[in-house]
Amino acid sequence: MSALGIGIAAESVGDTRIIQKLVDRMLIDRIAWVKETVEACQGSMTDPLSPCRSWQGVEGFGWLDLHGAWKRARERGLRIYGSFEGERAEEDAQMHRAALLLFAEEVEPPVAVVIARDMDGRAERAEGFAQAVAAGSWPFDVVLGALPEPEIEAWLVAAWVPEDDSERQRLDALRRELHFDPCVQPERLTSKSEADRKDAKRVLAVLTTTGRDADARWADVLVERLEASGAACGLARFVREVREHLVPLVERGEASASGQW
Repeated sequence: MSALGIGIAAESVGDTRIIQKLVDRMLIDRIAWVKETVEACQGSMTDPLSPCRSWQGVEGFGWLDLHGAWKRARERGLRIYGSFEGERAEEDAQMHRAALLLFAEEVEPPVAVVIARDMDGRAERAEGFAQAVAAGSWPFDVVLGALPEPEIEAWLVAAWVPEDDSERQRLDALRRELHFDPCVQPERLTSKSEADRKDAKRVLAVLTTTGRDADARWADVLVERLEASGAACGLARFVREVREHLVPLVERGEASASGQW
């Protein structure tokens, strides 16, 4: 059995890690043979999921910088311009099309592609992503969009749960300051300036002043909480996409490798 390739394009290596941790955990939680493989490989390799899936960018890199996709595709002479089924391109549509074209041009294209892009309060970015997906006949079985509102730090805020009295007091203070609970309504945060008291990065920094860092909490928070607290910030939608499309794809890959279908 060979690992299934999952392409990932994001705005930073940090965003890439956030998406990978969530997807990997859902694969382990929901696919018995993946969990068994990970348990068997624990301690013998740095990435125990490597026999099951591989994360890839383009040209041998582990991820694709979304901001550089347009320039890279243009240098290759790929067709990124033009309308989308006769409609004008919404914001980011050409950037997303460039990323998908680059993955499609790989010698061994991935079986799925995840694109992570902060929304920053601009709904047209989601429309641009949908346009790009619909604009081509991609060699991917599924294309997933991780579109955080307003930015991916809001997802980490949604995952944060106070673990002692000092953390509960800190969250209470933030609730009074913001006039809402940022962990329950992360979509109400902003992404314009860290000087803004509602800025997602600033709120996350306040919440994690002490105790476990955001990455550690993100790695083990219940997926059910992410769905409950992340309905309006795009997190619940992404969790559903992974569960309904990517998880079955990996399961089918194992069945195919085993000659079951």
